[in-house]
Amino acid sequence: MGPELYNVKPLAGFSPRIGAYLTMMDDVSERIEKYVSGMVDQQLAWYPNQDCESIGTLLLHIAGVERSWIGEDIGRKPMGEEWMPAFALRFKLPQISGKDLPYFLNILKKTRAESKTILAKLTDADLQREIIPLDPGDDTNAKKRFTIEWILYHVLEHEAHHKGQIAVMKRLLKNIT
Repeated sequence: MGPELYNVKPLAGFSPRIGAYLTMMDDVSERIEKYVSGMVDQQLAWYPNQDCESIGTLLLHIAGVERSWIGEDIGRKPMGEEWMPAFALRFKLPQISGKDLPYFLNILKKTRAESKTILAKLTDADLQREIIPLDPGDDTNAKKRFTIEWILYHVLEHEAHHKGQIAVMKRLLKNIT
């Protein structure tokens, strides 16, 4: 038997390209879950300075950005104020603390399930459909349009970016706790 083959197989139940994006997104999510496995509340709440999110805030942020782009912009379901802590630094809010790991993992999994429900209704032809943000946020997005494919790419890239941040934060924690 030869070497193990790594490949991106589209997630069943979705159009081929959307299914491939979801396979990649799920892979990044699984890796994040492995990174944070066994972390306790105090580790999830720690951050090195006011300009850095804690791992807990990052986990909530990852879910919030996915909910914003897929749930709000593609699914057209407005986000409520309950998502503001996911953007703590932007809104100058206290970072989330006192929550255990299952709290964050449940939000991530629920958000991904909602994303999959929305994306299951789409075909590969929908990937080039243009989306105008439901809530443009700031002036930089007010005049922009995005394709659904760009949104899926961006959600994947965003989560992978924060996966690296979480890995570094976990290393820093070894020197602190």
